Amino acid sequence: MDYATEDFRHAAALLKDNPAWHDIRDAIESLGVEAIEEKQRELAARGRAPRGGQTAINALFGDLLPEPRWTHQPRLFDADELRKWKMDFLMANVGVEVSFNHAEAIPWQFTRLNIAGESERVKPESRIHVGVVVTATDSLKAWSRMDSAVGTFDAFRAWMREMKPILPVPLLLVGLDASDWPPTQVFGGTRSGLRA
Repeated sequence: MDYATEDFRHAAALLKDNPAWHDIRDAIESLGVEAIEEKQRELAARGRAPRGGQTAINALFGDLLPEPRWTHQPRLFDADELRKWKMDFLMANVGVEVSFNHAEAIPWQFTRLNIAGESERVKPESRIHVGVVVTATDSLKAWSRMDSAVGTFDAFRAWMREMKPILPVPLLLVGLDASDWPPTQVFGGTRSGLRA
């Protein structure tokens, strides 16, 4: 899969020789039409597939960033009142959020990674030095018929620029691009979702 990036606070330079980035890049490049459609069919057969492609793509990242090399859903805090705060993936002080959430949640993706890098109370094994946020471009959102409320790369980029004064952790924003992909009928879409 093709992808676009937005570098924030020199994250690309920090990630360049990092094995975690090599794994992430390999995972992204291995995503393709067949893999995503197959995962959607697999999830549908188990009754777990929503009408858009976001769950299938998230599940593929879980397959392509395997445990124990990668920690899946690491908790940030031990404290009871904050125990639910987690990242999607973690390896070698690199935190990853794969985000096909409602656009209103965009700032929280950046906030979570910055807390993981800056809070004194974050569990030592969950602390990060650099974060990666993976999201959809408009083309992937349309191709996989995600709900129209899902935030895309351009909105993430705009929020990252606005939040610069309060985001000290280096971040690499990655937008997954399906511009040249043929239409698919695997995703039903939603009434408010985009149609391919």
